[in-house]
Amino acid sequence: MKKILMAATAALCFAGSSFAQENAGGDSASSSAFGDMNKEKIVAGVVAVGVLGAMVSNNRGNAKIEPGPGPGPGPGPDPTCSGSDPLVDGVCTGTTTTVTVSGTGTTTVPVTFTYLPTV
Repeated sequence: MKKILMAATAALCFAGSSFAQENAGGDSASSSAFGDMNKEKIVAGVVAVGVLGAMVSNNRGNAKIEPGPGPGPGPGPDPTCSGSDPLVDGVCTGTTTTVTVSGTGTTTVPVTFTYLPTV
């Protein structure tokens, strides 16, 4: 898949540069019709050959994956939460009460919040 994307990108780059130059009519148009080579065409050809060579050499590679080191040291200390807050799925869950005073009375609303435990 990576090779196809590289080839498509290179093709789009070269296709865009081939239409970027307009030739005037008359005498100068005949020199282009007979296959006039200029610096831009030579550079584009050299880059295309380089990209093609890189794709071919990348295609023939072999990679051996060596096993990594074994598991590290055992698990660290247990995570702890503040006060009596429970630990749920690695996150501490706490509850507090918010009191709202309005013109005619007060409203008490429990608010739940989460935080990371300490290790």
